[in-house]
Amino acid sequence: MAASFPFLWHMDQILDFFRRLTDTSDWPARWFCGRWSDFHGWLYIVSDLTIWLAYMAIPLILIRFIILKKGIPLPSVFLLFGTFIMLCGATHLLDALMFWWPAYRLAALVKLLTGVVSVATVIALVRYFNEAIGLRTSREFERELLFRQQAVQELSRSNQELQQFAYVASHDLQSPLKTIVNYLTLFESKYGEQLDTDARRMIDTSTAAADRMRTLINDLLDFSRVGSVVEYKPVDLNELVAEILNEHQEDIRLSDATIELGPLPTLMAHRTDLKQVFQNLITNGLKYRRTDVAVRLSIQAVDEGSAHRFVIADNGIGIEPQHYDRIFQIFQRLHGRSTYPGTGIGLATCKKVIDIYGGKIWLDSMPGAGTTFYLTIPKKIKTVQHYAQTDSLHSVSR
Repeated sequence: MAASFPFLWHMDQILDFFRRLTDTSDWPARWFCGRWSDFHGWLYIVSDLTIWLAYMAIPLILIRFIILKKGIPLPSVFLLFGTFIMLCGATHLLDALMFWWPAYRLAALVKLLTGVVSVATVIALVRYFNEAIGLRTSREFERELLFRQQAVQELSRSNQELQQFAYVASHDLQSPLKTIVNYLTLFESKYGEQLDTDARRMIDTSTAAADRMRTLINDLLDFSRVGSVVEYKPVDLNELVAEILNEHQEDIRLSDATIELGPLPTLMAHRTDLKQVFQNLITNGLKYRRTDVAVRLSIQAVDEGSAHRFVIADNGIGIEPQHYDRIFQIFQRLHGRSTYPGTGIGLATCKKVIDIYGGKIWLDSMPGAGTTFYLTIPKKIKTVQHYAQTDSLHSVSR
């Protein structure tokens, strides 16, 4: 039959092609086409089979690489390229089989699929060319790693200096405060009978101000120490929360609080850090309560695989949505000291601990109905200090 252009093909030819896709009655096996010598024929067959085996190995290696190398860039290009190589191998396999099984229709279909996939691969390569150019080499990654490790070590050193400064500053500030309080107490005990009401009020106000200053200094010192300890130990949060509740029995009694405590996990962490987080959230639930409403406080934990999510809910006064971010900032208070005492550092400390541990903290609240705090803590905590303690920096070949 004379060859004709594709647009002259009839639908019945196409249907007949697919209907007889594996029919081999139209052609003889390749061994019977022409005059093949044994050497020539087997050279052809062995060569095609060798190429097919190599083509099959390449996509298998690519698939294994994609599975093992999580987050590999441009995975679709790898998959297209692997499919293209596999189809190319299939054409060589069919060429070898033609010597016994002349499935020319099937071979033509495989070649068509190979052509379509090859064009798609080229389009994908062109499409992602600029992105591929932007991928960094191993040398560039090593240089960035070196820079980051040096930056982490410098940050760790600066944090240590800051903590030392905070300790010295707090010590130097505590000393004059103690002197002021001691002299006020001595003055009141010696001349108390001679003082009038205004003088006593001024002494009480000054003493209370000194006490608030002492509390503020201690809170700032605790805030500066957060995350400074990297030698983590198992912390049973059930015991930790029980200890916190026991220390605040009087506040629980005065607020007529009911506390619902679910089973809590054990974390590898610094105990003081975790105690600051849960103590601040629990005491906030007891402190910011509605008048004449018994406090209800719930503390629950949910296992999320790589992390634990904690939910601390209360039925207190609530927080307006516009203040959600503000309350986690240091020294930010939404109420006067005469209404709710405090230094405005508690929630900032919570956020600092959670951030250092690689977790998240957020809240949901309804004014006049209560607030729910959510926080996630990874099961395997890795802080900046851990990275700074790397035994040796990766060397960069020059």
